[in-house]
Amino acid sequence: MKIPKKMLIVGPCAVESRDQVLETVKQAKKIGVEYVRLSLWKPRTKPGFEGIGEEGIKLLVEAAKMGVNPAVEPMIPEHAKLAMDAVMTATKNGKCMLWIGARNQNHYIQREVSRIAARNPRTVLMVKNQIWHNEKHWEGIVEHCLSGGIKKSHLILCHRGFAPIGDNPQGYRNVPDYNMAMRMKEKTGLAMIFDPSHTGGSIEKVIKITHEANEHEFDGFLVEVHPNPKKALSDAIQQLAWSQFRRLLKSLYKKRVKRAKLVHGFGGATMHLPFKT
Repeated sequence: MKIPKKMLIVGPCAVESRDQVLETVKQAKKIGVEYVRLSLWKPRTKPGFEGIGEEGIKLLVEAAKMGVNPAVEPMIPEHAKLAMDAVMTATKNGKCMLWIGARNQNHYIQREVSRIAARNPRTVLMVKNQIWHNEKHWEGIVEHCLSGGIKKSHLILCHRGFAPIGDNPQGYRNVPDYNMAMRMKEKTGLAMIFDPSHTGGSIEKVIKITHEANEHEFDGFLVEVHPNPKKALSDAIQQLAWSQFRRLLKSLYKKRVKRAKLVHGFGGATMHLPFKT
């Protein structure tokens, strides 16, 4: 019995320096993550660090040449084109992920970023749910992206919870709706990954909610991991250290193996972790 591999998109909240990127790439390659989160533009609730912007394009290129697939959140279509063209030019076989964040609720941006991503078959577009709790609006985001020309095979959904209104007994930064996420996965036929960083909001809660989400049929995880979280310029309290992420991944894997044994009744095979502990 082979345990299905989950997609992992892992890296810091935002690119801050070359040293940070190099260490991130080094650690990500050890684990074998599919995409490395290397965003250059940072949406802000209040004024603060907004990312290093266009000057970080050369760092995406360097990371791609080192053998990883960068994942970037563009704020506007021009950002998407800059990042995608640079990464795709730097490597013949590498991939690039663009994602549309929860705050980008402009249908023009959704459609145009999709149109840019659709130009290159090695580019994948990920779409997060909007901040407010509304299933029809999330469906509309998907429809706008598809109208831009992206193929379903190159479009991925991401659940990052909704802004809390009323009861929030767990004290999460954003409240997940697993049932809605699974309905969206079924209705659209698209892969659905989970973002425990923006739902949890703190290291302890990120770990807790990842285990919680792992009980559902998510196809992967988008996790903020930083070489030195205490010195992170944004979202410092919710970013895991690489050692914490490896322990989390190990515990998730063991639970999946145990669950598969209970469901399928297989035994006797030696199960190996897909990374170094």
